[in-house]
Amino acid sequence: MTHHRLFYLVLLLLPFSLLAQSPYWQQEVNYKIEVTLDDQNHTLTATQELEYVNHSPETLTFLYFHLWPNAYQDRTTAFAKQQLLNNDDEFHFAPQEARGSISGLDFKVNGQAVKWEKDAQHPDIAKLTLNQPLPPGGRLTVSTPFQVKLPDSFSRLGHVGQSYQISQWYPKPAVYDQQGWHPMPYLDQGEFYSEYGSFDVRITLPANYTVGATGQLQNPAEQARLDSLAQVTAARKEFNAKDLEFPASAAATKTLHYRQDCIHDFAWFADKRFHVLKSEVLLPHSKRPVTTWLLFTNREADTWVKSVQDINDAVYYYSLWLGDYPYAHATAVDGALSAGGGMEYPMVTVTEPEAIIHEVGHNWFYGILGSNEREHPWLDEGINSYYETRVKAQRNPYAGMLSSEVNQNKIGRFLGVADLPPAAIDNAAFLSAASRGLDQPVTAPSAQFRTFNYGTVVYLKTAQLFQYLEKYLGTARFDSAMQAYYRQWQFRHPSPQDLQAVLEKSTGEPLGWFFQDLLPSTTLPDAHLATVTTTGGTTQATVRHTGKLALPVQVAALNAQGQVMETHWTKPGEREQTLTFTAAGIDQVVIDPEYLFPELDRRDNRYRMGKMFPKAEPLRLQPFLSVDRIDKKQLFWAPSLGYNTQDGFQLGAAFYNSFLTEHKLRYVVMPMYGFGDHRITGLADVRYQIPAQGLLRKVEAGILFQRFASFHSLAPSLTFHNRLHTPTTPRQQLSLAWHLVVDDLHPDVQAPRLAYRLLSENAVQGTLVEADVTQFRYGIQEFRQGTVVSLHTEHYAPTRFRLSLEKWRAYRPGKEIRLRGFAGIMTGTQTGEFYLGLAGSPDYLKQTPFFNRTDMFTQTGGPATIRQTDRQDGGFRNGVPVVSREWMATLNLTADLPVTPFAVYADLGRVQESSQLLYSAGLQLSFFRKAFQIYFPVAGSHYQKEVPGSFQDFRNSIRYSLNLNALNPFRLLDELQ
Repeated sequence: MTHHRLFYLVLLLLPFSLLAQSPYWQQEVNYKIEVTLDDQNHTLTATQELEYVNHSPETLTFLYFHLWPNAYQDRTTAFAKQQLLNNDDEFHFAPQEARGSISGLDFKVNGQAVKWEKDAQHPDIAKLTLNQPLPPGGRLTVSTPFQVKLPDSFSRLGHVGQSYQISQWYPKPAVYDQQGWHPMPYLDQGEFYSEYGSFDVRITLPANYTVGATGQLQNPAEQARLDSLAQVTAARKEFNAKDLEFPASAAATKTLHYRQDCIHDFAWFADKRFHVLKSEVLLPHSKRPVTTWLLFTNREADTWVKSVQDINDAVYYYSLWLGDYPYAHATAVDGALSAGGGMEYPMVTVTEPEAIIHEVGHNWFYGILGSNEREHPWLDEGINSYYETRVKAQRNPYAGMLSSEVNQNKIGRFLGVADLPPAAIDNAAFLSAASRGLDQPVTAPSAQFRTFNYGTVVYLKTAQLFQYLEKYLGTARFDSAMQAYYRQWQFRHPSPQDLQAVLEKSTGEPLGWFFQDLLPSTTLPDAHLATVTTTGGTTQATVRHTGKLALPVQVAALNAQGQVMETHWTKPGEREQTLTFTAAGIDQVVIDPEYLFPELDRRDNRYRMGKMFPKAEPLRLQPFLSVDRIDKKQLFWAPSLGYNTQDGFQLGAAFYNSFLTEHKLRYVVMPMYGFGDHRITGLADVRYQIPAQGLLRKVEAGILFQRFASFHSLAPSLTFHNRLHTPTTPRQQLSLAWHLVVDDLHPDVQAPRLAYRLLSENAVQGTLVEADVTQFRYGIQEFRQGTVVSLHTEHYAPTRFRLSLEKWRAYRPGKEIRLRGFAGIMTGTQTGEFYLGLAGSPDYLKQTPFFNRTDMFTQTGGPATIRQTDRQDGGFRNGVPVVSREWMATLNLTADLPVTPFAVYADLGRVQESSQLLYSAGLQLSFFRKAFQIYFPVAGSHYQKEVPGSFQDFRNSIRYSLNLNALNPFRLLDELQ
């Protein structure tokens, strides 16, 4: 029986009831490929012949093909642009010799040349126009030679030296299904969708390479060689992790032959340094043996040797819970992959040791259940992550996706999570973004996810929600339903609707609340115990839902030892329900004791029987951070240290009620003691989050109080944050604030001020400019070609208008050229210390920490030649003592120097009071994410010395700026998301 006939038979044997209900069909592609590896020039030379079978009811006049090696050809491809967007510029600045491509294509259909052309926008997509239309049920043969120039390891296809990762490497027809054609460019964030069929592949390469590949190896001699290597590795006691040298390639070559039916992709990985381990798994249902292989180098050999159980457990438990593994072997390969911790292909995966379970599990979710991963990544990565968690829990009940063994060791005890279930730790990752309004729907296409959310939402949140669904349905019913899904849709292309239909039919439960309400939503549910009463030996608990979603939630009765005595679930869609417990000796009633309900605020989820305040939780003082708990209210603290010339060294602590997740009411109170003037200093920042909808992700009302050096200030504010829909959506912020600043040194600055701010920033990089007083600001910046436009207005006695524009471009990894333009105008009565500063603003609102505020001003009201600047207003780095009470315009250029940590700068400016062009130049050195910068002047205008007269003069002319916002852990967490 030929391979394609066997595949077609598999389709015919699928349940007739399903085929009768739906006019399902899918295309079939059967490949024959011969390829030769040139490991000196890092190229592939190949010929390919494929049979395309049209099972659709449509007549086809063309075929789309993927030419994915062309994704690596230059900076204009979708892959290259996504890499930049995701803050990875390695490929952008790679030399041409490090890039890749596919060439030498000469497509023929049934032996006849055809017209074909690359897509105008995406060179990794081609369209073949057929000479004769292909009718329903028709077959044709497409053949072509091709050569692949292998890129360096930027993503999935590539090489590191003579270690080869050969994936997405051959011309492949795009999927044609009920929705039409799916031609898609290659992306790093966003996986694949391919047609099922058979593969017959011959790989020629130097004889001393060891290969892990899709398919069943047909060479007895090579099978014996692998067995021999496995025996040697099993007997080996130690490995030299530093020995990673490639041996010379053998002069002789070998041709390895692989065949496999019912797969939709073929990948292979080759290295001359591989050690081999071989094992076997007996499948739980059919009892058929499956051979498992580990191929690895010395790099992490000790860890790989311990990983045999991981690959065996993955094959066994996925088979147990879903259905038996259909192939003869499963292989995990150690490779120099750049696309995350691992990447899966049918029967083989390239991976890090810690990701083996996840990557091997993809044989079910991707390999056997071939969903459209680009459109529905949660069907693949998310559900697979759920099963990965279950496999890990078989050996360690405390092991979740993130938690691992953290909650059992000293770190877990220090962070106060040692007694929590793994879900409590795992869900903190996506709840952190959700609490800030940065969540995205689980069901979004892969390319729409912001980088952080792709991991936390697609993987972690989906896994958490399926744990929740399993608990609601019961493990036995859930497993039975997923086994039905596996049986009906193996080797096919299931959609989310297909999964829902199978689960509903199998369980008899309507699950629209899960698939239509919960998965596509970014709204978090909130359930709480309204009342709990005991009458006549029974306990009744009333559960109330607030917000948009009324989802089922588990409610448990616990005894005094915290053990669960009785549980019930509320029904979906009901906003208030009363549950009855009959167990005796109930000590407390708890909502969601296993932390599976995707809820943010759990502090109202427990009722303690017989207590004077049954809903009040004890307060726990917790260092640094932890996750939100049901049984404790946590007050976090961290030590704080400060310094200025008036207060001297300051020591204290910051107390805050949230960090990983934002609460509706959150605060930071940081009292400190100044040893210089022996007084209390510090700040208090309190914010309340107002529910937001539509274009707004959150609205905050806040108040900030500060007391340092010679001033104290009070600033209530109202801030609006825009919703971030896609990775390219700019982050925008509109603030209304009223500032009261009392300065003992400059009493004429004491006055209330109204501040109006609008700022925009990209999620990849932080804010460039902080406003001074009243400001209007708007900006859009893009990574590697950024722009921030800021307009500020201020009114007290005079009115001040300020406009700034900043642009930057990277010219090599980590090195940028930045240009900033500034223009400011003042009108009205010119009094006091209100002016535009050429070398920095007077910081009226005390928004920048200054070490020395005493000497900030001269007797004439201008800035002294002090060493610290806030880089505002004119932005001159050198201490040019020039101000303007009319208008000012400046240009600031900064260029990072290659190799060194230094940058050169040049500042040019004009003020209304002078007809001369003012300038300064020098070297800039940055530390700690550019939070601290030192400026070494080498030239300046006539307002300062051209060449310092002495070393003391030069030392005094050195200036610095300080931006503690760049190190603020709350701000860093926001930028990460």
